[in-house]
Formats: sequence, structure tokens, C-alpha cells
Amino acid sequence: MNHITALAARLGERAAGSWQEEAAVWLLASQGHWLPELERTRLIHNDGDGQSRIAWRLVASACLSAGDGQLIGTLSEWQVLRLACVLTGRHALSLANLDSLDEANRRLALHAVAWASGGRAWVASLGLLPPEHDADAPSARVCCEAHTGAHVTTAECRHPHYAGVGGPEPQVGHPYRVTD
Repeated sequence: MNHITALAARLGERAAGSWQEEAAVWLLASQGHWLPELERTRLIHNDGDGQSRIAWRLVASACLSAGDGQLIGTLSEWQVLRLACVLTGRHALSLANLDSLDEANRRLALHAVAWASGGRAWVASLGLLPPEHDADAPSARVCCEAHTGAHVTTAECRHPHYAGVGGPEPQVGHPYRVTD
């Protein structure tokens, strides 16, 4: 089990019992980009008991100034993060903005909203995700040399991608922003 998978498991354990928070954590873990990014910017807190939690209020605050702070993501990735905050009740998001989701993130968002409203078993019965998608684990996203985390190759990101640990380490930052 890699570090991010273990982190997703700890966050999922903490969210257990709240369909809304379970769905939000699942969405971020399955989308692939945000857990490493939130950890990099210290918006995921690890306590001494081996548990982790997302600082949702700080994350929601960061969503209000998307692109102006330390968090980095594409427009579609930001919408996923905003939706995760909405699912936890910590951020207001106009549903009109969901049209900026790319196809893969749109499916994940729909699955997460259904999970938040009816629970894990109910959403599994709907079959919103393709059969090869394991709804319990992060999806088979690819890592990108230009972004932290993992995501689907889209027209928004045309940088080299790789799958698995054999590739180069992703950079901290975005190619269109000055980083140290």
C-alpha cells in the first residue's frame, strides 16, 4: 500500500458513518490530484494516534481564492475540490459551475453526490461508474511531470504522464507559475 492509498484509508476511517464526508473523501481519493496537494500544503492534519483529517474549513477558504494561493489544479480539479467541500457542508458552490468538469471528473462527481445522498451501497447499485472502476480505491489516474498528484490526461494538461512509481517524481508547482 503506497503512502497516498494509506492516507485515503485513514481519512475514510475517520469519515465513516457520515455519508457526506465519506463521499467527499472518496471523491478526492478517486480523483487523484487533491490528496497529495492538500498534504503538500498541510491542509491534511495527522494526529499522534495515526489518524488523519482534512481541514475542510481551510480547504473551503482556499477554494474561494482558487489559483491565488498555494494550491494548484486545473479548472476541472478545482471544481472537484469545491464539490467535496459542498458535500461536507463547508462551502457554497453554484451547480452552474459543474459544467467545467471534464468527463472523468463528471462521473466521479455524480457518483459522490449519489453516495452523499443515499450511502455507499445505494450508489453501488446505480452503476454510475464503469465496471472496471473500483469505487473503493483511487482510480487508475496517471502521474504528471508538471503537477503534483495524479489526474487523467486532458486537453488542459499536455505534459508528459506516466503510471506507477517507475516514472519521475512530479514537480511541486505548475509549469505556468513561478515556483522555487
